[in-house]
Amino acid sequence: MSLHIVVDGVFDSDMLLAVADRPKISNPDFEYESEYVEGRNGSLNRLKYIKDVTQKVQFNILENFNVKKKLRHIKSWLFNCQKIYFSDDIVYRKVKRVQIGDIDNEIAEYGSFEVSFICDPFEYLRDEREITVEKSGTIYNHGTVFSLPKMEILESGQGTITINGSPVKLNLAVEHAYMDSEIQEIYKDDKNLGLSMIGDFPKLNPGKNTIEISGGLNSIKIKVRERYL
Repeated sequence: MSLHIVVDGVFDSDMLLAVADRPKISNPDFEYESEYVEGRNGSLNRLKYIKDVTQKVQFNILENFNVKKKLRHIKSWLFNCQKIYFSDDIVYRKVKRVQIGDIDNEIAEYGSFEVSFICDPFEYLRDEREITVEKSGTIYNHGTVFSLPKMEILESGQGTITINGSPVKLNLAVEHAYMDSEIQEIYKDDKNLGLSMIGDFPKLNPGKNTIEISGGLNSIKIKVRERYL
């Protein structure tokens, strides 16, 4: 079975490209702050941040025509991309920027070049799960790191959503408002509803998460947004 890379929903083969070799799977590096304390053996370590991941892919193109014009089109497609995934996997990466190496073009009909996709540290599940919770329930995050969910609050009114003991108080004048922990906003259409919320945007820990809905609110829909290191 041929391996393909899919860039913003477009297969490499649709751009007349082929992946030259199966790429190595890139893993993120962690940046720690280390400190030694008098009277204690070994260092104390605090995670500062997780570094971006660079996924390198070698591409080939071979046709029966001069490929220079097509290569210009390909470069525009790659430089502007936002998401990538491999056809044999269930996760995707979010692309921050792209570096394209020199193109080997010894003959007019051939091209070979390496692309470095600089991505954020996480892999995201391609098929996002959406779960409806009424009054109370349990959600399992199958990812390996906490997720930043997107919630749809189905009713208007005053109420509290409590996840793992952390409450978010809401006073909504509209139905079907969205609370997005990734972008740190609560909104309906293009209207920001930040003044309708008191509390921190929720996170879902790996494993089991408990949810309680109280007051005038009854149900929410949650996109878990599982992600992996």
